[in-house]
Amino acid sequence: MHKTKILIIEGDPAAARDIERTLSSLGYSTSSLIADKKPTLSLVKKHKPDLVLLDIVLEKARRGIDLARNIRDGLDIPVIFIAPTADKRTLRMAQRAEPFGYLLKPLEEKTLEFAVKMSLARHATEKMFKERAARIFEESEKRYRQLVDNISEGIIIQDKNGIITSANEKFLGMIGYKREEVIGRPVTELLGEGWLRKEEGPKAGAEEDRWKSVELAWKRKDGKSIYTILSRKPIYDVKGRFSGSVAVLTDITDRREVEMELRRSHEELRSLSLHLESIREKESKRIAGEIHDQLGQQLTALKIDLSWLANRIPPLEEGGKEILEKIGSMSDLMDKTIQTVQKISAELRPVLLDDLGLVPAIEWLAQDFENRTKIKCRLQLCCDNVALTPDCSTAIFRISQEALTNVARHARATRVDINLREQNGALVLKISDNGKGIMEDKIYSPSSLGLMGMRERIRPFGGELQITGMPRKGTTLSVTLPLETKQK
Repeated sequence: MHKTKILIIEGDPAAARDIERTLSSLGYSTSSLIADKKPTLSLVKKHKPDLVLLDIVLEKARRGIDLARNIRDGLDIPVIFIAPTADKRTLRMAQRAEPFGYLLKPLEEKTLEFAVKMSLARHATEKMFKERAARIFEESEKRYRQLVDNISEGIIIQDKNGIITSANEKFLGMIGYKREEVIGRPVTELLGEGWLRKEEGPKAGAEEDRWKSVELAWKRKDGKSIYTILSRKPIYDVKGRFSGSVAVLTDITDRREVEMELRRSHEELRSLSLHLESIREKESKRIAGEIHDQLGQQLTALKIDLSWLANRIPPLEEGGKEILEKIGSMSDLMDKTIQTVQKISAELRPVLLDDLGLVPAIEWLAQDFENRTKIKCRLQLCCDNVALTPDCSTAIFRISQEALTNVARHARATRVDINLREQNGALVLKISDNGKGIMEDKIYSPSSLGLMGMRERIRPFGGELQITGMPRKGTTLSVTLPLETKQK
């Protein structure tokens, strides 16, 4: 059976022997260190005691108290102070070393026995609680590690300087590094492109922006990029001071790649749409020119020939009157056909747009619309001095044409106002009617192909299109095109 060993550090050899005899009679194993041997922590450790009785008047009280603190903190051995007096100064110094007891000389056997037993019992209890706390902490740490490592999100903990102090298995798997290759490194060393959306980066002095969720790019050890949503929360110490942060990362690499592919597809579709629109306009212009020039000329020639025939048939000859009536009917039909050809040619591509510009073309469009629908058009066109590219003029004209078509089909209006002006370095087109008003769900409906086409027409010019409607008060379409964009 283990015998409790007590080390006596005493300045008086005779007093040390007395204490040894007393403790031996109580069943303890004892040994002594005399003050003139300058006891040190290494000497105490060599004796391997379970308890130390320390005379704190070893040359100086402070020296003994410092030795006691080192014994307790470094070796986890309980210490009982022995002193000839209990003056306040010595007591205050002794309290800082947190002794297990404080005995005054001369020592009484019962008092010494009680102090030793209480100190050993207290130390055993403290040790038991420490071991239990260590086990609980170890189990808690193990459960925490299992939880963190098995969670489906990446987790990293950083100190206040951005140095990684902890990382779970999911994060290590994301970036392809081992734990020892990550711990102690700044987060910035592992980033790839960084902030995916530059506006999400933290702003200087904006504390709330510092902790919001952002999309972040990382660079794997093999050089590949991964993309995550990062959510951070600050960590504060017991005094409320910022000490670091914990970050949760959701891998969105697959989603990001799909988004990029969709974006590429959208850009390709838009480019194709613009290309097709350009081809359509060129083809319309070509066909309109051929219809106007060739077919119009041929019809005019036929009309001249009919007129020539009519002048050479004597009306008094047999059947002459009927022939002249037939020629007159054919001439009227020819006039209507010529008008139809002109209308088709103008709808395909109005000559005014190419020859005289946007304003005369919109004036013609409004007049034609009014004649066909009997809906009154009021114009305010104040951009005669604005130099527009052919593509821009075409876009504004086609949007105006589509808007008037929608009014005729859906609005049940009696009046349309068309306003075209330069304002704050931009060309502004506003078309308003007094009809039933467009419903909000129709503005962005996939079936509203006309409205979709308007948006696509202005997209290359960096323009904006807004449509608002109020029940029984009408609809307003507004287009704003930056002039500097169109000049490029």
